[in-house]
Amino acid sequence: MTSISTVVQVYFKCAHLLDKDITSKSDPYAMLFETTDGGKVCVGRTEVIKNNLNPDFKTSISVNYYFEIRQTMRVEVWDSDKHKSDDLLGVAEFTLAHLMSSRGSTLTLSLGGKSTVTLTASYVGSQRGTVGVSFSGRNLKKMDLFGKSDPYFILSRLLPSGQRSTVYKSEVIKNSLNPQWKPTPPMDLVDLCGGDVVSPCIHFECFDQDLGTDEPMGSFVITGEHLIAAGGKEFELTLEKKGKRKSYGFITVDRCDYVKSYSFLEYIQAGMGINIAFSIDFTGSNGPPSDPRSLHFCSPYHPSSYVRAMLAVSNVVQEYDSDRMFPVYGFGAVAPFTNGTSHFFPLSGNPANAYLNGMQAVVDTYARLLPMLQFSGPTNFAPTIRTIATGARQARGVYTILLILTDGAITDMQDTIDAIVAADDVPLSIVIIGIGHADFSSMEQLDGDGSVLRDRSKRPARRDLVQFVPFNSFEGKDPARLAAAVLMEVPKQMEAWGRIVQATPGRL
Repeated sequence: MTSISTVVQVYFKCAHLLDKDITSKSDPYAMLFETTDGGKVCVGRTEVIKNNLNPDFKTSISVNYYFEIRQTMRVEVWDSDKHKSDDLLGVAEFTLAHLMSSRGSTLTLSLGGKSTVTLTASYVGSQRGTVGVSFSGRNLKKMDLFGKSDPYFILSRLLPSGQRSTVYKSEVIKNSLNPQWKPTPPMDLVDLCGGDVVSPCIHFECFDQDLGTDEPMGSFVITGEHLIAAGGKEFELTLEKKGKRKSYGFITVDRCDYVKSYSFLEYIQAGMGINIAFSIDFTGSNGPPSDPRSLHFCSPYHPSSYVRAMLAVSNVVQEYDSDRMFPVYGFGAVAPFTNGTSHFFPLSGNPANAYLNGMQAVVDTYARLLPMLQFSGPTNFAPTIRTIATGARQARGVYTILLILTDGAITDMQDTIDAIVAADDVPLSIVIIGIGHADFSSMEQLDGDGSVLRDRSKRPARRDLVQFVPFNSFEGKDPARLAAAVLMEVPKQMEAWGRIVQATPGRL
């Protein structure tokens, strides 16, 4: 029987964290894992909050919740440190079913000692899209003795537990009772109202900035569908005092720009094709393929680590590739048909046609070419990513998943980041599969969960398109778990791409 999942968002709030920094407080972030047989898979991470032992994280993490499956989750809270390894502040484990069945879908867990983490879960509705809103104020209440008011507003989502999750905070308009704020950036409806546009859960609250504590200037609550249709409409700010609600002025929605977005399933059902490409690390750090200790060592009864990883992933991934024709490349070696060390070459030996027919052809071609390669270096990803991205940009109605299999740290980090940022509007996901037991910290840096990659010019990536998966965490276990980890982020990455280029299913 096929399992049906529901997407839920998990929010994180910590209290009384350990202080690991000498001259300041800790800079915490949270990571969420789903535990597997003897291992764990990272589902996502929050942002870093500086100098705070009681952080209320803005970033939520989406999880597929299966009612009929026991899903054991693990929360790790870390102190971010740019100058040395991050420090672990605490760990807690729970089942997703326990969280979902708790009162208000809220659970407080011990991280050790006095430290706690509070988790709140909320179902994600079906409405997808972004809204960018322009707000202005009219006749706001005068709050300052010698001036007018210095108003700003906070947009947040009301959670079932009664907590609020901040989505956007405006700039402060000095000395004004009729402020005109800058338009908000596009805000995801999933963040703003959980995709539920019918329930009144979008909270607008206005404040007067003061030297001490900022003073509240009233609030109102609105549904997503009312906000989308609210262009030109006015809402009253009210605040309860002594049991009565008093008016603090009016807020006008000058403009609300709604951009509909679509789901992964909608794109697939409308005919979006999937193209799977492989890129294999043949650098010297893998060890000579004739050495039994090499990650490329093959025998009739012992496929190499690279082959085992490719086969495990392909069992599920190839179901999405209708023609089963896979372009396969290598990097970091001298091949019989290359002029010296190449950082991007087709295993077929034919630059005009890198496609191989089926996974058996991939494995056979790899095995045939392996003894003819001279392993070299360094480990450069950028040439592969740039070339694949160019092809993916030109292919119409096709989404490419690039699987890079590698044994360790890369040597062209900034070039690779530049290539990834440049590809944020390309129908492309990059999955890095770590082979062996080397230091993969640089791979985790490329995985944009909880942080944004920036290129040399400081331009941020508009979406996350990289996922890192350590193969050794799944070695010897159910191959479906590895395939699930590889594919886990692809749907939301495709949806984010669709929002950027405003791709409509059936018109690609």
